[in-house]
Amino acid sequence: MVNIVEQSISQAMDESDDRMMFTRVKETVARHLRRMDPGATVTKTEFFNHTHVPDMVLEWPGRPRTPRRFIYLRTTSDQRELEDDLHRLPRADRPVLLALGQLPTARQQGDLPPLSGGSTALLLDASALGALQPADDSPGIPHLVSRSVLEGGRGILDKAASEEFLHTVVQGAEAARAGERVPTRDAVDALTARMTTDVADRMSAFLAALWQGGGSTLASFPSPRRGVGHLDETALMYLLESEDITDAAFWNRVVRMISLPILLRTPAAGTGNLQHLMREAIRLWTSRVCMIVPGAADADLSPWRWAVKAGQLILQTPRFHALVAQSRRQLPQGEDYDLPRLDEVRNRADQFGIPLTSLRMVVTDRHVGYGGPGDDISHDTQLDGISDALGQAEGVIEADARIPSGETLQCLFGTGIASARGARTQVPLDALLGTTTRLLTDLSSDEAEKITQLLGVQGPPPDQPWSQPSFDDV
Repeated sequence: MVNIVEQSISQAMDESDDRMMFTRVKETVARHLRRMDPGATVTKTEFFNHTHVPDMVLEWPGRPRTPRRFIYLRTTSDQRELEDDLHRLPRADRPVLLALGQLPTARQQGDLPPLSGGSTALLLDASALGALQPADDSPGIPHLVSRSVLEGGRGILDKAASEEFLHTVVQGAEAARAGERVPTRDAVDALTARMTTDVADRMSAFLAALWQGGGSTLASFPSPRRGVGHLDETALMYLLESEDITDAAFWNRVVRMISLPILLRTPAAGTGNLQHLMREAIRLWTSRVCMIVPGAADADLSPWRWAVKAGQLILQTPRFHALVAQSRRQLPQGEDYDLPRLDEVRNRADQFGIPLTSLRMVVTDRHVGYGGPGDDISHDTQLDGISDALGQAEGVIEADARIPSGETLQCLFGTGIASARGARTQVPLDALLGTTTRLLTDLSSDEAEKITQLLGVQGPPPDQPWSQPSFDDV
């Protein structure tokens, strides 16, 4: 039975004008490649069916560590010619030979020798390309397997081999979550045989995450592959873009295999699985700086949603975005905000139980500072006197806020930025985001309630005694 990919390529090759045929074939193949991996870019060259010059170049701009691949279209299905090409093309280019017809059935009897274990070349035909096309645009394991073939498939794939490979890895993923050893091991073995080493390692790490997230111990994972206990950004992308996994216990186990820096390098804009991951990660991960910027969440998605973009973790709300990064350099320039008055800042701190240890204010062109030895100053009666003396015209430039874990955040009201005091200090994400949103914005009651649902309560009430650790305890 001819699939739609074979049919479309065959129709393109029926063009009577050679130049038009070359163009249509390339456009058809490029469309199917992009459907397999929307994150890939396909650049067409001026050549067609050339011995050494590729017809297309496949690249992943969102994943700079994924090497590019050269695509060579072949109008022949002669096994001797194809075998010769496979061994002549440069290994570093990770070449993909696409036979526009069908590979000879004799190959299935072993007439075409397998490639060496270190080969990076992939030979497939139009029917195999059709078998690898995702059924729809929704995320799923078959879609991830198809993408992995583009990234690092090697060896020889016809329709039957492609379907068998897809079935083995999909079954292995389902088995990994259930802790079933044999089908999981079969999937790892298939990945080892059909993938370059780097992609096989990532896919194995993805299966290991499913294995551990399902409740099995990592030590019992049936694979000797390297690094299966950790997810890099591509393996994490595989996980985040798979079918939605709503099990909180699963993400509680998986979150310990990754870190915020890995997530910030992951090209996963705002998947459903990212929302599940962040519910667990918010209490475990740390960072340094948070920034409030104007903006609204995507209209067709939840108005309160996590996203990752341009190296930033973003909490999107209907009215503003809270950006989290590892350093100030990773945040945008920002804009100037009107400074709140002292009574507004004190009311916010009092409402959410945020201890303030120092304040800096401005009146016309004069700055006034007020601080103490580290205790909460927000209820000091002297502040009332300062406010009265300044004539209620003061604007608060910055405040130091102590978070429940003991660290201090410098909160700058003019730029909407809160950052941890200390060059290398990291603070818990829930406290960093919670303090930034509650102190630097004027939240409505509905917004405050939603922040609490996402991040938890701020911490101990402001009248809880605070004690500075002795030098012996530091």
